[in-house]
Amino acid sequence: MKLRAVFLILLLASAFSCAALAEEVAPEKILRTIMEGIERGEPDEQGIRGLEDFISAYPASPVTDEAAFRLASIYIQKKDFKKASGHYKRLLEKFPLSPYKMESLYGLGYCLYRVGDIREAAAPLKSVLENTGSSVALKVKAQGLLSAIEDATRKKSARPLPLIGAILPMKGEYANFGESTLKGILLAANVFGAEKEKTGFDVMIKDSGESDKETEDAIKELSEEGVMGVVGPLLSATATSAAKAAQKEKLPAIALSRKEGLPEIGNYVFRNFLTAKQQSQAIAEYAMRRLGLKRFAILYPENPYGKELASHFKEAVKKNGGLISGEMSYPPEKKDFGSEVKTLFGIKTKEQLIGRRHATEYTTTAHVDALYIPDHYTTVAQIAPYLAYYNIKGVQLLGGNGWNSPELVKLGGEYVEGAVFVDGFFAESKKKGTKEFLERFKKAYGYTPGILEAESYDAAMILFSALKGNPKNRDAVRDSIEKTELLEGATGKVRFTPEGEAVKELFLLQVKKGNITEIQDEPRKR
Repeated sequence: MKLRAVFLILLLASAFSCAALAEEVAPEKILRTIMEGIERGEPDEQGIRGLEDFISAYPASPVTDEAAFRLASIYIQKKDFKKASGHYKRLLEKFPLSPYKMESLYGLGYCLYRVGDIREAAAPLKSVLENTGSSVALKVKAQGLLSAIEDATRKKSARPLPLIGAILPMKGEYANFGESTLKGILLAANVFGAEKEKTGFDVMIKDSGESDKETEDAIKELSEEGVMGVVGPLLSATATSAAKAAQKEKLPAIALSRKEGLPEIGNYVFRNFLTAKQQSQAIAEYAMRRLGLKRFAILYPENPYGKELASHFKEAVKKNGGLISGEMSYPPEKKDFGSEVKTLFGIKTKEQLIGRRHATEYTTTAHVDALYIPDHYTTVAQIAPYLAYYNIKGVQLLGGNGWNSPELVKLGGEYVEGAVFVDGFFAESKKKGTKEFLERFKKAYGYTPGILEAESYDAAMILFSALKGNPKNRDAVRDSIEKTELLEGATGKVRFTPEGEAVKELFLLQVKKGNITEIQDEPRKR
């Protein structure tokens, strides 16, 4: 339907109060048509008129709040803050449960601030900070503006604070990962929440986007804004382009991606995140050096995650003088693992008659000390019972961070008892730095963090540490990061290799008496 036709329908519905005519076209469809015209670049005046007519014709439709929000956004772009604040107020008054409520509260505070109503601007911004429904990114913006307002009301001159950047996926299907990561960064910066005192650093957030160009543009914008360093990127899809852009801008970046080869891109690029190589090496070395195991079988899924872990594990075993007795792959959706287990362990079958009952006896012919399964806990719980079924005894189960879930024990039961695996973070660790991080995080956000929050917290702490000496430029920040050693981070001690790769001791975990526990005591070798 053409936009002119839409306006005609609205005009007729309004002028003649003809309900039947107004209902011929759903409000949702009319609003979408108006918004499509705005997105195509039609004049602001035409979009404003269309949205205002829509709100007038449909004052209480399910999408009128969205129309008011879009209209306020246009007025902000035109720097007409009085009209924008009027629409934000209308939305908040008429639609208190609107999904646009938090953004409208921030928008109202921003508009009031811009027209000089500084004291009135504080209330909606505080509502954003206090509401659990606000996104982390929105809270950061509200806190930044509120700080500016507080400085203005105290008549203090604003002193520029050292600025760091965060480049993360803040929109789309990976936005939840971006927000979790951002929480760790902001906790390190004491931006808001339970930690009210500022550390003397501000954080600028940029969405990494979905294409290389969007990512490169975001890095360039951060650089032009004067940030001294960046935490991110996170996603493998944009990690390489972000790292190359940071190197080009000579902007120190601590990546949070497992994408291989990132630190090798240049001397401004670092990485503080658990990689497939790190965890495969860690579990292989533990099994061989501390448990004294020599012969290993590998059963892995035919996907990038499984192949990469299996390859690095195989390499680590051979490097330490061990032997791979057998390896097999399986489709990720596979449910029956009988044939794979029988092949890896050389199962021989013997049928015998016990009384009137036929019985099958299984015998293991392959010498295998441990079975490494680089998959997630759901699949591991399916595979483990096959060892008992085929009478396979004394074989150590080994795995990676995909095993670290209470569901492993719930699903696997007695069959995963004694299993050993590694991860980059364990919330129940007794390490001092981990305990302090956990306490602060739960106080600020009200839930138990995972590895994304922990790794980003440590990355930000490393960057803040590099900035505390008031470095003159980014080169000095880079040099400081190279020498930094985080003694008690959320993930333990952290330092960097000359190439920029984080070095840390991973968390060794074991299923013990039906619980996942951290391995601390030195076990005896077999």
